[in-house]
Amino acid sequence: MWKMLDRSKGSVFGFEVEGKVTATEIEAGAAMMEKAIQEYGNISWLVVWKTSHYTSCKAMYEDASWLLKNVKHFDRMAIVGDKKWQEMLVKADSLVFGEKYFDIAQLEEAWQYIEGGG
Repeated sequence: MWKMLDRSKGSVFGFEVEGKVTATEIEAGAAMMEKAIQEYGNISWLVVWKTSHYTSCKAMYEDASWLLKNVKHFDRMAIVGDKKWQEMLVKADSLVFGEKYFDIAQLEEAWQYIEGGG
């Protein structure tokens, strides 16, 4: 499940991801962010990554292809988690996308980072 967090506004988005992630949820989130890209040019976002998995190969494909297509429009990206494997995956992934990992205890710091203050 993708859930937009209340602190999201303008060109800054926060999402919580938990449980099953569907292609429909990814498409809806992508549509919101694409609208912001059209309005602001670039966006920043964070994902609070709880245990989750894609419900289909289509969902995984939609997510990856949207990220690759739009990476040039990302200012700051933060992944917030509580697992060592998440941190290691984000560090490897950051070579392509440039995101930064924060432990769940650093959620406020992650928000400040994507809002341009950190």
